[in-house]
Amino acid sequence: MIRVCPNCSNVDLEKLHAFLPENELTEECIGECGQHEDKSFGYIDEELVIKETEEEFINAVKAVY
Repeated sequence: MIRVCPNCSNVDLEKLHAFLPENELTEECIGECGQHEDKSFGYIDEELVIKETEEEFINAVKAVY
């Protein structure tokens, strides 16, 4: 399960929707607003993953899915 905030995770959700099954992606506040500016982040299987770039975060998701 991938959880990202549509407002502050700095990840293009369309890119995640392109390869993730719909039931594996949750778009919601994840309680990390303002804590990781200029980084891309979200939860991958309940673990907070913080990457320097969107591409690195998406690659981390792809490694799991």
